[in-house]
Amino acid sequence: MNKILPLMAAMVMMVLVSGCITNEDKANQTNNFSQNGVSFQYPISWGVASVTSPNGVAAVGDPTTVVNGNPTTSVVIQKANVTTGAALKTAYDLNYAQFFNNTGKTKVSEAEITLNGAKVYENVYTSSEEGVAKKYRAVWIQKGSTTYVILCSARTEAYDAQQANFDLVVNSFQAT
Repeated sequence: MNKILPLMAAMVMMVLVSGCITNEDKANQTNNFSQNGVSFQYPISWGVASVTSPNGVAAVGDPTTVVNGNPTTSVVIQKANVTTGAALKTAYDLNYAQFFNNTGKTKVSEAEITLNGAKVYENVYTSSEEGVAKKYRAVWIQKGSTTYVILCSARTEAYDAQQANFDLVVNSFQAT
């Protein structure tokens, strides 16, 4: 009996440790999106969503957050509606010149950052649409003569917890 207890305890520990390793591996798995001239990685638990925004080229989202047929946690890739070849900073500034005037959107922050060696612009804001309060992160990237906006969004209370997922998409984004 004295020899069986330590053996059983060791077996339980092995099962617990292997379960932790398995769950961690699944949490780090990703899917790859490659269509419409763009590619990026996104969380394995998310799915490809319908693109309904103007100039949208891709959308992915968390299916567990669907409200009114759309995921509240999502990333949408759009081609910015700017003059072809316009400087990125000019396009960004023109877009946000009137964006927050009487729109119900509130600016949280904006920044000029470096992403994969390139200068990009980021605007974080909040808005409430259809009774859902959300926080958005718009990252403006120029690839060749095309300007892309990567729009990450989630319910305000869930936004901070989604940063790793948003970073995964933003950091892996490529235009082909």
